[in-house]
Amino acid sequence: MKMRAVAVFTGMLTGVLSVTGLLSAGAYAAGGEGNMSASATETNARVFSLHLGATRVVYNPASSGETLTVINDQDYPMLVQSEVLSEDQKSPAPFWWTPPLFRRDGQQSSRRRSVSTGGEFPSDRESRQWICVKGIPPKEDDRWAEGKDGEKKADKVSLNVQLSVSSCIKLFVRPPAVKGRPDDVAGKVEWQRAGNRLKGVNPTPFYINLSTLTVGGKEVKEREYIAPFSSREYPLPAGHRVRFSGR
Repeated sequence: MKMRAVAVFTGMLTGVLSVTGLLSAGAYAAGGEGNMSASATETNARVFSLHLGATRVVYNPASSGETLTVINDQDYPMLVQSEVLSEDQKSPAPFWWTPPLFRRDGQQSSRRRSVSTGGEFPSDRESRQWICVKGIPPKEDDRWAEGKDGEKKADKVSLNVQLSVSSCIKLFVRPPAVKGRPDDVAGKVEWQRAGNRLKGVNPTPFYINLSTLTVGGKEVKEREYIAPFSSREYPLPAGHRVRFSGR
């Protein structure tokens, strides 16, 4: 028996953000932690974040690499630190991001390339990795933060907090044997009831991402991707009576 559920699929994948607060030396310029000057407290924070030119990257192992645009939307320069992580977002993936560390001026963008350095991936389905980039704020004596005239642009305004933001997007390794797109086969996902949970079975070689999922007009809020040739369970909305349609 199959469950009647409504799912909306999307290929747009949300970036993952983590924020780390860094105390700026400029906040203590007036003589210690307990005596901050008025000028040091006039501003709140400066965010060192980057804008990526895509929400996901699809990598063909037979290609020479895939590119991604990195954009500094801020008015000040920052260092860009990049890496490719495995599915657990902890261990390094067998990819090289060139270069792994570079400076990006304010309101400027550049294209960077990810290249496979080996590794074994399934030939009949997609694999998922993560591309992560992080904006690094300058220290007081960092020469790379200086402008063309020698002035340190990051020190034009005294700040008490600097936020270093790391952004991660999905990198899908799609082997040549996998044809088509996830949007073309998303309707093949089968929905079943498993106790008080909703089970989605993905018989396709693609990662299926759900933008919305509703049962009987009620939204299932805890949505996660369904990996290729696997299943995932979701909590059913409280107080909803499940109805089945068999075939």
